[in-house]
Amino acid sequence: MQLVYIKVHQGLAGFRGESKFSTWLYQIARREALDVVSKRRVDTTSIDDVEIAAPAGQAPDAATRDRQTREGMERAMGELDESYRTAIELRYMAEKPYEEIAELMKLPVGTVKTYVHRGKLELKKILSRPAWPERKDAVGR
Repeated sequence: MQLVYIKVHQGLAGFRGESKFSTWLYQIARREALDVVSKRRVDTTSIDDVEIAAPAGQAPDAATRDRQTREGMERAMGELDESYRTAIELRYMAEKPYEEIAELMKLPVGTVKTYVHRGKLELKKILSRPAWPERKDAVGR
């Protein structure tokens, strides 16, 4: 957050007003977040050591299903083409209108709509794949 504030403060004089201020700010924040993620060191905590408490009133098996669904979606999003992933993240996670996404991605609105549509189709394919594909050379077959 501090890095974004500093970058905005330093770049404010260069803001031309060709797009909304929020769009410009979002681009800076997104770039900084991607930089941080790319520089992050690998966490050495074993997944087996992490315990996630179920939300109040939710059965443990439901919490596990929710967690598995969320993790599956994150993995599937990671497999998408970057353009599709960005368009979907901005549309559904950041709840941006198509016009603003088009500004952020520097694309026509129709192209953004196509990316969102194709990204959803790809996600559907990825998520419908079996988790453990059967091997033809498995023992006993």
